[in-house]
Amino acid sequence: METDRRLFERHHPMGQDRVTSGSDSLRAGRSEWIETFRRRSRLDLQARWRRSGPGDRPPHLGDAWGREHRPDWAARGLLIWPRGRGWIRLEQNLSWPQSWSRSPESRGRLALSWWAERMRLWVDGELVHEGDLFDTACRWIVPDRCREGKPLQLLLELSSPLHDDGALISSCLNLEPCCEASDPDRVLLPEALQLHLAAGGDLPAQWQQLDPLSLQALDAVENHLARAEPAPGSLHWLGHAHLDLAWLWPVADTWQAAERTFRSALQLLQRWPELHFAHSTPALYEWLERHRPALFAGVRAASRAGRWEPINGPWVETDCVLVSSASLWQQFHLGQAYSRRVFPEWTHELAWLPDSFGFTAGLPAVAERTGVRWFCTHKLAWNADQPFPHRLFRWRSRGGAELFALMLPPIGRRGEPLDMLNEQRDWQLATGLDRALWIPGVGDHGGGPTDEMLEQMRLWDAMPQAPKRSAGTVRDHLASLEPHAGRLPVWRDELYLELHRGCATSRPDQKRHNRTLERLLREVDAVAALGGCSGTAGEMGDWKPLLFQQFHDILPGTSIPEVFDQAEAVWRSARRKAVSQRDHQLRQLCGGSAGPSRCRETWLWFGLQPLARWSPLLRLPAGAWSGADMVLPRQACPTGGVWVQLPLQSGISSVALNRCDASAVEVTPIRAPVKLQRLDGDRWRVSNGLLEVDCGPGGLLQLRDSQGVAQLAGPLQLARFQDRGEFWDAWDLAAEYRRHPLAVEVLGPCQLLERGPLVVHVVQRYRLGSSVMRLDMRLQADCPWIELICSIDWSQRHELLRLELPLASAAVRYAADSAGTVLERPAMARTSREQSRWEVPLISWLATQVNAPGGGLAVLLDGPQGVDVMPERIGVSLLRGPTWPDPGADRGWHRQRLALMPVTGSWSSACVPQAAIAFREPGWSGPLAGHPTSRRWLPALAGELVPVALRPEDDGLGLRCLNPGPSRCRWEPREGWLVSRQGGEPAQAIELRPGELADLRLVQSS
Repeated sequence: METDRRLFERHHPMGQDRVTSGSDSLRAGRSEWIETFRRRSRLDLQARWRRSGPGDRPPHLGDAWGREHRPDWAARGLLIWPRGRGWIRLEQNLSWPQSWSRSPESRGRLALSWWAERMRLWVDGELVHEGDLFDTACRWIVPDRCREGKPLQLLLELSSPLHDDGALISSCLNLEPCCEASDPDRVLLPEALQLHLAAGGDLPAQWQQLDPLSLQALDAVENHLARAEPAPGSLHWLGHAHLDLAWLWPVADTWQAAERTFRSALQLLQRWPELHFAHSTPALYEWLERHRPALFAGVRAASRAGRWEPINGPWVETDCVLVSSASLWQQFHLGQAYSRRVFPEWTHELAWLPDSFGFTAGLPAVAERTGVRWFCTHKLAWNADQPFPHRLFRWRSRGGAELFALMLPPIGRRGEPLDMLNEQRDWQLATGLDRALWIPGVGDHGGGPTDEMLEQMRLWDAMPQAPKRSAGTVRDHLASLEPHAGRLPVWRDELYLELHRGCATSRPDQKRHNRTLERLLREVDAVAALGGCSGTAGEMGDWKPLLFQQFHDILPGTSIPEVFDQAEAVWRSARRKAVSQRDHQLRQLCGGSAGPSRCRETWLWFGLQPLARWSPLLRLPAGAWSGADMVLPRQACPTGGVWVQLPLQSGISSVALNRCDASAVEVTPIRAPVKLQRLDGDRWRVSNGLLEVDCGPGGLLQLRDSQGVAQLAGPLQLARFQDRGEFWDAWDLAAEYRRHPLAVEVLGPCQLLERGPLVVHVVQRYRLGSSVMRLDMRLQADCPWIELICSIDWSQRHELLRLELPLASAAVRYAADSAGTVLERPAMARTSREQSRWEVPLISWLATQVNAPGGGLAVLLDGPQGVDVMPERIGVSLLRGPTWPDPGADRGWHRQRLALMPVTGSWSSACVPQAAIAFREPGWSGPLAGHPTSRRWLPALAGELVPVALRPEDDGLGLRCLNPGPSRCRWEPREGWLVSRQGGEPAQAIELRPGELADLRLVQSS
């Protein structure tokens, strides 16, 4: 989604008037002279359009509806009509201006630009052009009969966007040479003067004495431009077609758009020898390879010839702030592997992500490990609050990995010489370098460059007022920038987009599907890796369906409903496949088979992450259960079955569970049992020695750590606000939503469902307008967090629902996970850039830090959410209700989990990242026939480290892990295991640098 935000800017018809001396009246007179001179080759048609119909209708320009509802657009001369796919039909008769040359050496072009979902141009009853929201301009060649004196009947049919008012932005008749090599009628001089002034040239004061339409004025301009310096700098250019895999169209339409775009590009490459074309997305190339082999063969031939350039990186142009470290790694790993296999004639060292909604600070660490050296985007130009300060810089991660980063020019632009000149000047001003990049081509829905664009660009090749151009590849341009690396600024932070802050909250169903499939695939890979060590070769998971759905307009929830309807089948199919694969391989690994439904006497719990501490609590069929020769403590569950506390575990471990006769053996004591104490009235106190919770009317009233220190300044707040008025509805939170609170009604007292000693379960219900919510609060034995389950039947529109935690001790800083890294921020935003981050996307946890002696409160998440942190509170956004582009977004039933965990010391020493994994991925459990055994399969990581992925390797297994903390971390596996970095010698222990993302190899010593 890369529609240009500057769509409705209307520049001065002759650029900026660079003559600034003299009185206001003098400057106004010179501007008028310039505009009059421009009419020698440009006729503005905006004021001539009338609504189609019988009778003499007034011009549509200045229509009362537009002046009232969109006064800013009306002031810029746009023709406006209401939103909602409403059609407008405009017509006029076009005659060749009397003062224009009728020489066959020149021709006219009808230049139009619009903001409309559909556009059709009819000339003398014949349809000559069609466009839409993405193909938003045309330069149609006017037939000779118009120049020869026959008027043309123009009819323009336009349909407004569903979400926005429509506009005819500009319409004019331009005069240009028929041949780009010469301009005998001197019709390019007015635009050449425009370029000269835009580049900083002067306008002689004595010209005011000349009639701008006279021959003397034309001679004066020609002589003045001949003596002037040529336009400074140059442009390196290539064709491009930005193609979103889904947005305002379903995925099936994307394949058709890709086919049209690729065929068009190959035809243009044949007709235009200087043209180079670049396109991204390995997933798109793989579809083409499989379903359109002949077309793909043409792409491969053009690639081998150096004319078609794959600019890939990740598997799709992925979201980069809502996916886990494991997913981001797979995006780059699979994308790079495909690119190297299919396009071996190119080096693959760039990541092309022009349109994703912000970028994690860990992206350099992940991308660099897969051979990427360059990162290219344009999206930060969309910042709503303040411009991003760099166009060219080095982007460095916390662990020291580094990429060169390039802020691209606008994508979806055309061949306008003024646009190219302005881009060259902006680039030189930002970087000090005089050679800029230009990538023309219709974008968003594909399309790419057109003959019209290329003809317009070639028209100016011989004109010194336009920047010199040279065609080539993206890689050529990046190579020319590398010698300047030593003087480039270094950016050591995420690339936060100061816009689209609602994407972490919209369409939570997509986030739920994503986190579930991520977990399953990680488990498939872990079981396959363990099988490789145990002699039962396993198959790694199929990540491609998940990676496709992580495209930056699917996972954020910013597409039309058809996209999500069709994605549902993909999610379900991929989930079923992953579950089947994991369970099959796990049974092979453990030497068992699926237990028959009528005889499930043996169960297995399997912790599939190498965590430092597991304290499993399972819900099993009713009865007594034993494990490791002990009868395990249990508690009846009111909805059926029993809660059973398993022995404490660490590393990747399995525990076999068998039914037993509880009367014959002594039951194992409960670790840290949950105790329930009734306070006054309907208030309860629940504790397990690790934390203490007060519950009562309204829900959670107080939370204390193991020392009895209060964490909250008041009860947990369920807050509801109006959230409307933003253009990008599904993308953006209203900046001032807190000024518009809405009522939340508590429905009755708390309900106590379970009383311990393994689980205490309390429920509170609420009414939210016409919606209802149930909040389940559950504290388990030997668990350092209290779980909150929000079950919501949501029917609100343009509202925001949040959980807010008032803090007893003011937060000084907070830390939060992001793919490939951890972000640390001051709780009190002081700089303007910090203040713009009033809502941030997180993946699985955040933790506040208070003043000495330290400590704070961690919030564990079951998936990505939008949050805000201030010294006095933590807020988590749960649900929204946007209506565009999906009118039914967020409606329906939702279940969201989070947990609150008091922290003593730092978040790193409290092992918060591993706690978040244990909360989100509590291990596999199920019936297993045969004789499975309890076993530790892999030793535990140090508590400060985060496991990312496991994979099988020869004579061992590979472990990718992250040290997210600020200190070095030493890990000694023990238990007969040796460890090394890839390519290194196995050793007893290894040390990871702060922020390091490491690929380790584990082997068992002989």
